[in-house]
Order: sequence, then C-alpha cells, then structure tokens
Amino acid sequence: MGKQVEEEVYSSATNEQLAQKSIDLENEMRELDLEIKREQVAKIRQKRQEAKDKVLQMQQTIAAFLSQRILRQKFCNHRKGGTGAQAVLQGAGQSAMYCVIKHKLPVGKYFVLCQRCGKEWHPALTALENAGVPTKATKGYFEALQFPTNNSESGASLFNFRPADEVIDSPEEE
Repeated sequence: MGKQVEEEVYSSATNEQLAQKSIDLENEMRELDLEIKREQVAKIRQKRQEAKDKVLQMQQTIAAFLSQRILRQKFCNHRKGGTGAQAVLQGAGQSAMYCVIKHKLPVGKYFVLCQRCGKEWHPALTALENAGVPTKATKGYFEALQFPTNNSESGASLFNFRPADEVIDSPEEE
C-alpha cells in the first residue's frame, strides 16, 4: 500500500484497532526475527556437521592408510633388492644389505627407518632428552640398529645435556 492510502486507513480506524494492528505488526516482526534466527542456527549446525564429517573422513583415511602401512611392514624384510616389481612392492629384498636409514638424533642416539615400508625404530629417551617425557625403545630397535647397510648415515648437531643441579653458577661480581 502507498503511504497516502495507509494514512487514510489509519485515520478512519479506532484507537483500539490501531493498537491491535500495532500488536499484530510486532508479533509478525518477532516471527520474522525468529525465522531468521532459526535459519542462522540451521546454517551454523550445517557448517558444524560438515566440519565434523570432514574430520571423520580424514580420520578414516588415516586409519586406512595406517592399516595398509602396518600390513606392508609386517611382510617387509627390510632388505634391498628383489626380483620384479612385485618383490620390491612386497618388501621381499634378497640383498645382504638392509634398506634402512640410520639417523643420528641431536641427543646422540639413532633413529632407524626402513626406506621400503616406512617402519620406524626409535631409541629410548630420558625425560631430559625428550621434552620432559621419557620413552621406551621401539620393539626391535636394538636389532634394527645392527642391520648391515651401505647407506650413509644422516645426523644432526649434538646437544650437550646437563641436569640443572650441575650448572655452574656465574662468579659473583665485586
């Protein structure tokens, strides 16, 4: 309705009719606000559900990848060589040399990694060597450390650790 038509309708209405019309308009406005808020909540819930679904899908993908990796590692003999692509893919190496990398950690201990299947062997670390959390050596670590290989070792700069009570105090100034 045009503004002039509305004024004519309002001028011929009683106070009670105008008050009721005002109440009806307020109720309509509240209903519209409520509808808008419900739509916003629905969008927020949809975004949350999509984010949850995405995370769940990534978790399932990682779990499937890890199970495949564990299966490959179970059958891998960690040796170099092998005849044919199938032997290489299945980790059926025939060389006397192992297909591993030995990496010297900054604490002076070695981490061993199979280049064929990705199996990792970690050393035991004290709390001082591992950000306050001691860890046990991975099962088979000491055996893996002895694997003969002609691969070059890699390494890092060594850290010197001393317990706090061994730190030498600085000389007092005079």
